[in-house]
Amino acid sequence: MKVTPIMTLQSASLLGEPIPADSLSTANAARSATVETARSDNPLSVQLVPSSSSATLLADWADLEQRIGSQALACSAAWTRTWLANYADLVPHHFVVARVNDQLVGVCLLTEGVGQFDGPFRLRTLHVGTAGEPDADSSCIEYNQILVEPRFRKAFVEKLLELVDRLPGWEEFRLDGFSTEDAGPLLSARTDWNVRRVECNYFDLQLAHDARTDALAQFGYATRKNLRKNLKALGNVTTEWAETPEEARSILADLVRLHQQRWNAAGYPGVYASPRFTKFHEQLIDALLPTGQLALFRVTAEEYDGQQNAVLGCVQLFVDRNRILCYQGGSAPYSTKLSPGVMVDYLCIEECLRRGFLAYDFLGGQTHHKRKLGTAAGELVWAVRRRPSWKHAVANSLRNIKRTGRRRLTELRQTLSTTDRSSNGSDDIDSDGT
Repeated sequence: MKVTPIMTLQSASLLGEPIPADSLSTANAARSATVETARSDNPLSVQLVPSSSSATLLADWADLEQRIGSQALACSAAWTRTWLANYADLVPHHFVVARVNDQLVGVCLLTEGVGQFDGPFRLRTLHVGTAGEPDADSSCIEYNQILVEPRFRKAFVEKLLELVDRLPGWEEFRLDGFSTEDAGPLLSARTDWNVRRVECNYFDLQLAHDARTDALAQFGYATRKNLRKNLKALGNVTTEWAETPEEARSILADLVRLHQQRWNAAGYPGVYASPRFTKFHEQLIDALLPTGQLALFRVTAEEYDGQQNAVLGCVQLFVDRNRILCYQGGSAPYSTKLSPGVMVDYLCIEECLRRGFLAYDFLGGQTHHKRKLGTAAGELVWAVRRRPSWKHAVANSLRNIKRTGRRRLTELRQTLSTTDRSSNGSDDIDSDGT
């Protein structure tokens, strides 16, 4: 199928759509954002295609995905289509497409960030993949990826970066939530990345498969002891793995309720306070459950904290290349020393082991919960390329002032503490009459 490249448009924003006069770029700049190579040794053409071509392009996207056998979730047509159905009116976007002899061999979203900041300053940002949303509505993409035939990956990455370099107006170009492996070609193609690496704890299900043990046997002694004690305290429990959209929606409703109750009680809005975010995940059930790329899991206790048939907790899971991504959860309040969230994750790990998955990934960020149940760790990458800007210069200066102030305050406290101890010691000596 054919799509219209951006170079045919008459007016453009940073990414080629009609825009107000004060937006990021011009039509001429957008027309320049086509990178083509006609040499026989690299017959790759890379173009920026407008969002108006999404219906046609997503069909080609799905064909490419099937042709190369991709099992990656975040660059799948189903994920992207559902994200666009909920965020296209909020986040300006285009497609970067790579073709060889008119056949699609690579594609990714290029989005213009909304509500992105460096300190107090609003920034004009570009993002790869389903990213760039305001924090309150963000889908929090992790294990981001570009869909491309492996033999063209290096060339596509280079042409993508050349294309982005030609676009004026942006102040930061961001990679959000890529694995170390998938970020590698992008990071190695340029030397000016500012890279932040985030550890991801995961339970190695493959190790348990190979050892022919249950999940419990893979934990350390103290964790095994604690889990057994809590299982005994819970009594009879029922676990459910959603097999139908109706079951999935029922579990998601409980998850949202428990999640919101917990975070609201702590004084926070909770992620499901965003109607856009909530609708996105409701629609993902119909998009991903039939393909086995989404799962919802629920644990119900016969009795918990005085309540009969109490929902102990629920977990929303994504399946990425046969790895479970533990995306979001909701659990009942703590009761004495019993942690419902830990127990729900443990029981879910056992179910995922039974179903033959390779890993149970807790995703980015460190908590005691994740460290306790993780048996291995990987990394996710957030990387930024920054153009010279007075905003960055001022923001860096403010950060340096803040760091210096904190350091000097710490030094002053230490000095006062030492002086106070010395003074108290002198008084004691005087009182002894020495």
